[in-house]
Amino acid sequence: MQYTIKAGVLYKHEPQCALARIKNALIGPQRKIFSIADELLSTADVRYLDESKASSGDVRNREYILTNNGNQRICSARPGYADGDDPNVVGWPICRMPRVDHANVVVNGEEFLLTMHNSQNYSLINAHNSEVLRIMHKDIAGGWTVEDFCGFVPEIICGIFIFCRYIEQENEFLIV
Repeated sequence: MQYTIKAGVLYKHEPQCALARIKNALIGPQRKIFSIADELLSTADVRYLDESKASSGDVRNREYILTNNGNQRICSARPGYADGDDPNVVGWPICRMPRVDHANVVVNGEEFLLTMHNSQNYSLINAHNSEVLRIMHKDIAGGWTVEDFCGFVPEIICGIFIFCRYIEQENEFLIV
């Protein structure tokens, strides 16, 4: 199934019909996913596994979570450093943060690997190494094309898209 995300709205590609809407919080990483009838479907957020290390900047202490409107976890992701940037192997860089390029995702108990190929292309791979979701930026036209080969519900697709944006934010230049 092919979808388009434009201005925070998930559209079914043919016919162009809106399925869900992502709304950002004024402050912080929290995002809410609503149905077109304005019913809260789920909430995406970033949490720290150990609050005492929240200011360390280490992404291995972060978890992206997607909860339904009953506050039950339906999806989570643990970001990881790119090969050649893992601080356990090469140490902490002096002038920048290590690059994040993937996250281990669990959707309803099933494990996947979300990979950022570049800031405009992402893929979700299942345990059998098959691509089940692809997210690609549309360049000048704006928006994103989403190809779903697994049959995810709209709020899961929006949640994984939000996780992609979280990974991208991990790589933004840190100003001190």
